[in-house]
Amino acid sequence: MADYLRVINPTTPLDNVADATTAARAGALGAFLLAASGAIGGLIVIFTAESYAAKLRHVAEAMYGQGSEIARASAVMMTPALVYMSAAMSLLFALGIAVLGVVQWRKLTRLIPLILGLLTLYGLLMLGLGKINGNPTVADMQIPLWREVLSVVVNLVAIALFYAGFRGGNWLSKQAKADRAG
Repeated sequence: MADYLRVINPTTPLDNVADATTAARAGALGAFLLAASGAIGGLIVIFTAESYAAKLRHVAEAMYGQGSEIARASAVMMTPALVYMSAAMSLLFALGIAVLGVVQWRKLTRLIPLILGLLTLYGLLMLGLGKINGNPTVADMQIPLWREVLSVVVNLVAIALFYAGFRGGNWLSKQAKADRAG
């Protein structure tokens, strides 16, 4: 664990294969962290499907106007089955990210941490912009503050792990290229 904490520090130089391998595997740990977070989020939605569907119907009314034809049509579609399908997609994405974590653990690439890190950063930026700009319908879908804070912390830790994974994978890639050339 001390090795991971040391190589996660962006100022720590990577100057040997062991450090670079540990750093690259930190990117896999970031993927596992994101996968666990996504799976927990999907399970929360599954266990609160009926109230979640009710919130979605309320949002449709707020968005399209109470009593309007499109609000009624949207409300009809907002069933627990739709929520279960959404939660299933969340669980599928979590599984996909976990698979990428396994691939990263074995292959020690720089591409997987780069892509997952950029996507995680994008998600954080969109969350921040959503909070800054606000949206009147968001009040109806309010997520508890503790879950938002936990999500931000998990994403920040994942970004640090992905950066370490990118650095480690990049170092290993350059080293392999130098070994082939020399």
